[in-house]
Amino acid sequence: MISVKKIRDNFSRSAAHYEKYADIQAKLAQELLEEVVGGGYGANEVLDVGCGTGWLLAELKRFLPQSRLWGLDISLEMARETKTKIEAVLAADAISLPFKDQALDLVLSNAVYQWVPDLATAFKEARRIIKPGGWFIFNCFGARTLRELRQCFGIEETFLPPADFIREALERSGFSLPEFKVRDCSRNFDNLADILSWLKYIGVNRINQHQGLLTPAQLAKADHFYRSNFRANGQVLSRSSSLPSNSRTSSPTLSVTLARRIFGNILYFLAI
Repeated sequence: MISVKKIRDNFSRSAAHYEKYADIQAKLAQELLEEVVGGGYGANEVLDVGCGTGWLLAELKRFLPQSRLWGLDISLEMARETKTKIEAVLAADAISLPFKDQALDLVLSNAVYQWVPDLATAFKEARRIIKPGGWFIFNCFGARTLRELRQCFGIEETFLPPADFIREALERSGFSLPEFKVRDCSRNFDNLADILSWLKYIGVNRINQHQGLLTPAQLAKADHFYRSNFRANGQVLSRSSSLPSNSRTSSPTLSVTLARRIFGNILYFLAI
């Protein structure tokens, strides 16, 4: 079960350096931005649920100068980061949105709803505050996300929601779905320790309230499993954090065995 307190605490601790490490989330935010700008959604009042550090809102401000933009995040520190980019920012929870009924034209969210333990209530709240004819556009990580990491530790279950569960929750909340997509994305790491450090920097470590500390022996065993089972198609990749997630090099002086892990199972929803 997801611990809301741990989610809030983790993202608050990562707020100051979140943008430096959250490259996957930044890519997804860019895709949302392109959807909104390219789709021609006329919107006077726009809300970003789980706005993080406010990158998406800052970009929207450039393209929608006449719109009133709102940011909302469960983490006060994240909300403070967003406050440096736009004025209207609230520290609040997605399951209790502090807006009047039918107040907003467009509600957005980038890689957030997988952390919400009560999706039915969250979607009903989104439906409540959207005006007739308004839009709800969001993405989130699905159930296949981090499956390689779970295999390393022998964990079968995941708290991340499958696509059908989210779709059904949206429809029960009164939304229709003119668009629904599922795709995977990947990111490269050379060892398990790098994965765990990266997850910590973006606030994703130990959000399950039953998750405990790992012993050195458990970590070593999991790292061996990772190195043995998740190479990138048998290829040797360059050890460089500055390379794009699928970049490769033939330079023998830099070559190390670099594993490839499918990081994200991305679910994309456009609802009305």
